[in-house]
Amino acid sequence: MITPMMLHKGVCGFLEKEVVPGIKLKGLDPDGNEILKNPKVIRSGWVLPASVDDEWIGGSFPYIMPRIGEVENTGTREAVLTLDIIFGVYGPASYDDDGKLIDDGSGHTDLWNLIETVRQALFSQHTIERRYRILEEFFQAKPIPEDIEPYWEGYCRTKWHIAYPLPGLGNIH
Repeated sequence: MITPMMLHKGVCGFLEKEVVPGIKLKGLDPDGNEILKNPKVIRSGWVLPASVDDEWIGGSFPYIMPRIGEVENTGTREAVLTLDIIFGVYGPASYDDDGKLIDDGSGHTDLWNLIETVRQALFSQHTIERRYRILEEFFQAKPIPEDIEPYWEGYCRTKWHIAYPLPGLGNIH
């Protein structure tokens, strides 16, 4: 049977193989220097808030983090899983000595480019691992409104067809 966590694992693997190698975005090395690096797929579904560990959070950007939202039975011997994919990029702004903006840091642009790259990858495949099929009619994306410069975050919401539980198999322990 296909479970929500198996789908999550499949999407994470797909992103690591098909999306991440082709993208380089601004990030920080362990010494705090700006570098270009591939986004990291965060499989755990969470990151520490910057207020807890500022050094760690800075080093985790850019990232892509799939997170299971909900599963609902559709009543047609099929179920639909909602999967949110959260994105984080690093894009600091630069100012001159008078406080005038010189460079907006490209964080907003990098965020939307990353979201669009993932959208195109998912919808060009339609199916992951020959068993997880994305619901083609549904895709939502937007920035997370509480961005704290230099970190930019957003998400997309996708829906997937998954196997419906089979009746009469007894208790599963």
